[in-house]
Amino acid sequence: MSPIALVVGASRGIGAAVARELRDRGWTVVGVARRGEVKADVSTPAGAKKAVGTARKLFGRLDLLVVAAGDFAWTPVSKVDVKAFDRIFDSNLRTAWLCAKEALPLLRKSKGSIVLFGGTVTQRVRGNPKAVAYAMAKTALTVFATSLARAEKDVRVNMVNPGIIEGGIDLPGRKGKPEEVAKAVAWLASHEASHVSGAVLDVGGGLYT
Repeated sequence: MSPIALVVGASRGIGAAVARELRDRGWTVVGVARRGEVKADVSTPAGAKKAVGTARKLFGRLDLLVVAAGDFAWTPVSKVDVKAFDRIFDSNLRTAWLCAKEALPLLRKSKGSIVLFGGTVTQRVRGNPKAVAYAMAKTALTVFATSLARAEKDVRVNMVNPGIIEGGIDLPGRKGKPEEVAKAVAWLASHEASHVSGAVLDVGGGLYT
C-alpha cells in the first residue's frame, strides 16, 4: 500500500505543488482546503478533526502531514489591527497546531513525519516592520516545530522556509517555483531524510542570508 499524506492548503500554490509531487512519487494524497477535495476550515478544532478524520476513515493510517495553509498580509507595526492580526495567527499558527495535534496519534503509529511552512523573511528571528503579524506568527511556528521535534521520538518534524515564490507576493528579483519547494518537502518526507528532524530548511535562493 502506498504511503498516505494529508496536505492542508492543497488547492493552490505551494500546497497544490506538494500534492502533485507526492502523487508523482507514489503517495496517496488527501488534499484539504476551504474549497478543495476535503473542505474544512482547519483553523478550528472541528475542521482539523474533520481533515485528519477523513484520512483515518479512508485509509486507517497517516504517514505524512503537510500544512501549507497560511495567509499573508502587509501589517505595518503602527497600523496592524486586531482583525488582521487574528487572521494571520489563526491561518499560520493555529492551523498548524490544531492539525498536528489531531494527526499525532496516527503519525506515531506509522512513525511518520510533519512538514510545516515558515518563511525566509522570519529566519533567525529577523524583524519585518512592514509585515509584523506574519513575521510574529511564522517565528512562533518555528518555535512550535522545533519544540515538537524535540518532544516526539517517533515522528519527525521539519519546517521549510520558502522565499519569494511565483504566484505569491509581488517583490523584485528571481522568484522560486512552487515545484522547487515541493521537491524539498518530498525529500524531507522520504526515507532519505530518516535522521532529519527539527530542521528549518530555507528554500529561498539565498534570500536574506
